[in-house]
Amino acid sequence: MTSPSHDHSVSGGEPQEAPLDLHAAFRLVNDAEAKARQELYGNEAVIYVIWGTAWLLGYGTLHGSRFGWLPVGSGQGLAVHGGCILAALVSTVVLISRRNRVIRGHSSYLGALYGGGWALGFLTMGCLGAVVGAMTADFWLRSMALNGIAILIVGLMYLAGGAMFNDRNQAVLGVWFLVVNVVSLLAGPLHFLTVLAVLGPLGFFGAAVAGSIRRRSPRAGA
Repeated sequence: MTSPSHDHSVSGGEPQEAPLDLHAAFRLVNDAEAKARQELYGNEAVIYVIWGTAWLLGYGTLHGSRFGWLPVGSGQGLAVHGGCILAALVSTVVLISRRNRVIRGHSSYLGALYGGGWALGFLTMGCLGAVVGAMTADFWLRSMALNGIAILIVGLMYLAGGAMFNDRNQAVLGVWFLVVNVVSLLAGPLHFLTVLAVLGPLGFFGAAVAGSIRRRSPRAGA
């Protein structure tokens, strides 16, 4: 009699499971997150270009009114700045709303949560604006304080977006705006507009370029 073969007992039993490929799993997660970002924002580079242009025109006009190289007063400069920001906001809402009409499930939840965070942040800024306005009558000091609050919210929300969507582009942009905010506040009421008019649009346009590169090769930015 022959003894049972050990090889036969191994090969004749249940098939062994293949070892987990961590690299493949990681790629699947990154691809899913990239798809979620694309579903929520479409071509995000377009949004960054819109906001970069709005900051360039808005803060540029305020800078021109502050230093006299544009024939506009501070009130007119503020109105132009507000109009540019409002136009960028409306454009962004329209672009994202059209994209989100067909989105359901977790991506829809993330989009609503993220959008709600932006809205609540700037609602809080509006309330703080009334407090700051009562503290000082100096137009440029008041403007510096309000812009400091606004850009703090922008930086933190982009960091939150980077964490929620595993989006390095948003995370880097968040860090960029927090650093720009610190630099602008250190520059003081006289020069904070120069910092914002130059470095703010530069951050948005840089993010647009990075977003375009990532859109052509999604895994490169994951």
